[in-house]
Amino acid sequence: MNPEERRLVLDRGFERALATVLTAFIGQGFTVKPAAAGDLRRPETAGDARRYATLDAALPELVFRAGATPPPPLFTCRVSMYELSPSCTLVTVENPIVRYPALATLVPRMSERVGHVFRALVRTATLNAA
Repeated sequence: MNPEERRLVLDRGFERALATVLTAFIGQGFTVKPAAAGDLRRPETAGDARRYATLDAALPELVFRAGATPPPPLFTCRVSMYELSPSCTLVTVENPIVRYPALATLVPRMSERVGHVFRALVRTATLNAA
C-alpha cells in the first residue's frame, strides 16, 4: 500500500459515512472544505447512483495566515469517499506530508492526527481497513 494513503470501507450509507468522517476530522482539530462531489453513474446505464465526495482537511496551525490563499497541497489531507453500495462507503485519506520524512518530523501533528481519525473511523464499524 502507498504509505501516504490509508483506506477503509465503512459499513454505512454514504450520508452517514460522510457525517462520521467529518466528525472524526473535526474532532481532531482539522478544518474541512469540500473539493468535489458528484455521481459516478454513467447516463447510459440504469441503476442506482454511486456518489463520491472529495474533501480537503487541514490543520489550522499549518494554514498560512497571510492572505486568503489556501494551504499548499503538502499541508492538506485529501479525503475521498466513494459509495460502493447503499450500505458501504470506501474512504481514502492521502497524507502527502509523509513523502518528506524530514518535514514530517517537523510537523508530526498531521500524521498523528490522521492516525487518530482512522482509529476513530475503525471503531465506527469498518468492514476492511488498510
